[in-house]
Amino acid sequence: MTEPAHPLAELRQQIDTLDDQIIALLARRYALLAEVVKVKAAHNIPHQVPARVQEVLARNERNAVAKGLPAGLVQSLYERIIDAAHVYEAQHLPK
Repeated sequence: MTEPAHPLAELRQQIDTLDDQIIALLARRYALLAEVVKVKAAHNIPHQVPARVQEVLARNERNAVAKGLPAGLVQSLYERIIDAAHVYEAQHLPK
């Protein structure tokens, strides 16, 4: 006798699919860092530009809130994404 599917099985599959897409997009974003490092090195731009960080955080937070996400959720995610980018850039920019 076959057990019935978990009542959340279909929703969990949809969430897993979205998670896979989010990870793929993050990987594409992270892959751009090699080019960012080249441009920053060529133009003597520091790996951290606070005004740009604030611009990215504010833009994405506004976009997220406009789409119905809780305030602060996307900002905290992007803070972590940006931190990881800064680590990469610091490791790869000429010293």
